[in-house]
Parts: sequence; C-alpha cells; structure tokens
Amino acid sequence: MVREIQAADLSVCNFEAPIQGHGRPIIKAGPHLSQPREVISQLREEGFDLLLLANNHIMDYGEAALGATLEAVGEQGLGAIGAGEDADAAYRPVVQEIDGVRIGMVNACEAQFGVLDLNAPKGAAGYGWINHPRLDRTVLELKRDCDFVLVFSHAGLEKWPIPQKEWRERYRHLCALGADAVLGCHPHVPQGWEWWGDSLIVYSLGNFQFNRKRPATGQSHHSYAVKLRLQRDRPMTFEPVFHHTENGVVELSSASERIDLDALNRKLEPGEYEARHEAMSLKTYHGRMAQRLARCSSKFPTDGTVTGTLRELAATALGRRRGRVDRNILMLHTLRNEAFYYAVRHALEIIRRDGNQRL
Repeated sequence: MVREIQAADLSVCNFEAPIQGHGRPIIKAGPHLSQPREVISQLREEGFDLLLLANNHIMDYGEAALGATLEAVGEQGLGAIGAGEDADAAYRPVVQEIDGVRIGMVNACEAQFGVLDLNAPKGAAGYGWINHPRLDRTVLELKRDCDFVLVFSHAGLEKWPIPQKEWRERYRHLCALGADAVLGCHPHVPQGWEWWGDSLIVYSLGNFQFNRKRPATGQSHHSYAVKLRLQRDRPMTFEPVFHHTENGVVELSSASERIDLDALNRKLEPGEYEARHEAMSLKTYHGRMAQRLARCSSKFPTDGTVTGTLRELAATALGRRRGRVDRNILMLHTLRNEAFYYAVRHALEIIRRDGNQRL
C-alpha cells in the first residue's frame, strides 16, 4: 500500500485525533481520543502530504492540543486542512497546483463537539462545519479559481452500509455548487459511490489504519481508498484501491479479499435504497436514540427500557450514575448532530405514517 501512496502526486488522509500530551479533556459526550506524536512522522514517511483535521475527535483535548498538532504537522512538512485556531483558519481551503492543474480542497465535518457552526463563540478554535453557508461560498470561489474542486467530508451514521438521504442531498448540492468530487468518511464502514452529473460522490471510505480490537468491517478493516486522475480540460476519472489491515499493517487486498463495491453501489439504487433507509432509521431510533432521549431528558434514572432502568437504578444506588450536567451534554449531542436528528426525524415520520414499528 505504501507504494500506492508514494506514487501519487498528492496523498491525503483523515487524521482522527490530536497528538498526546497536550491540553485537557473537554466536556463532551463520547470517548476522548489522542494519538502518539510519532504518527505524524510515520505518515510523512509513508508518503502522505495532507492531513484532514475536520472530524469529531480533533478537539477532544481542546485548543492547546489542536495547536500542538498543527505545529507538529508543520514541523514534518505536511499540510493540514479543516481545523484551526479560529473560523478563518478552519474554513481556509488548500489550493495546490500539480503539473499545471490547480486543485482546490476543503474539509468539514458534521456538528459535534468542537464544531465552528452558527452557535460557536466568536474567535473559538475548532473545525469546519459541513453544513455551514461559508463552505458553500468557498466551493463557489474555488470553482472560479481552480480546475478541480475536492470536498472532504466527515459525516454520517456509523456502521451502516448506506448513507442517510440528507447526506446524499447535501453532497449533491455541493456538486451542483462546483465540487468535482465529494469524498466521505466517518461511518467506519465502506459505502458505495455514484456519479452525480460529472461529479464523483464517495459516501464513505471506511477505515484505513484504525487501532481497534473488533473492526466494524470483518476482522481486518476491509475497505477502499480512491485514486483520482485530474487533467486539465479532461473529465476526472477514478480508481478504487482496495485494502485491509494485516498484523497492524495496511495492505493491498487481493481480488479474493476485496470488499464487494458493486454490492454497496446496488444498495444506493432506487427501491432497494428506500427500503434499507427506512429500516436503518427505525432501527437506529428504537435501538439507540429513543433510549438516549429518555435518559438525558429525565431526572429519574431510566433509559426507557425495563432492563436499562434497572441498570440505571443500580448505578444510582452505587453512586455511579451520570449527573445532571452530563445529561445536558448528552442532550446537546443528541439534538445538535445532524445524523442523529435525521434518523430520529425519519423514524418518527414512518411511525406517524404507518403506526408504531419496531425492528
């Protein structure tokens, strides 16, 4: 896989968390992640040129950790995009000219902790929001100045093989504004791709190198990267590069080991997609979001289920239950995040239409 990375004129990867040893854990819902400083130099040695920082963990340890990460990236001679000391830095695109071809790139993420959306304090550090009007204006400006415009997105429901319909519409809108490709990640599993007019949309590239005992896609994080060919006055072409992790190392997948990308693409086709989307929304609501809403909106120790309520009562008796502030933070996370909102809204619309349904 290293040969593929080094052979490219420009290699880009998502850098999911800040480097260790800086800052303090922010108040948030979900885990706090960080990674060794040495990872950055390793990525440089492997051939990467540009790191994507707009993701839901880059601000886990606050502005100090982000600043240290940006400094370390610069020391290694790498570029970074998508997060910064303020909104101007976070939304600033990267424009690179390669063999006479000007390529404009932007990176943004769904609304989680650290997002610089319309509610962010003025002057705050953080990452760019994928639904911000500022991003739309940047795409329009890049289209006038560049031969190709690439949007790197970090968004979507995790561990599902199809994107939510709202993300499909958002990415198509970005293409209509001038993006030649929208390349997605965050779901931790691969999803399909499609041409929208002359623009390419890859909904999720899954995991690349991800240290986890139980991968979301089989035993070895089987997924794919994309190789784009950009030539002035010619249509963009692309090639999937299939890979998996073997003994902690990302390797190219043989023909027999590759994920079935055609099968993922079929899940995007009309008819099958709508049925799968409804099932995904209902299962996400009944299996996760309804309990979360019950838990964070009630002072009584409950998650909306008998088993969960008993567990919460036991935790309360032992002094281990989350406090009031944590419930408020969990509610913020639940209501602010687009992927959660889309799932809940769509599930409730189905229930209103067809009656109570459980999967």
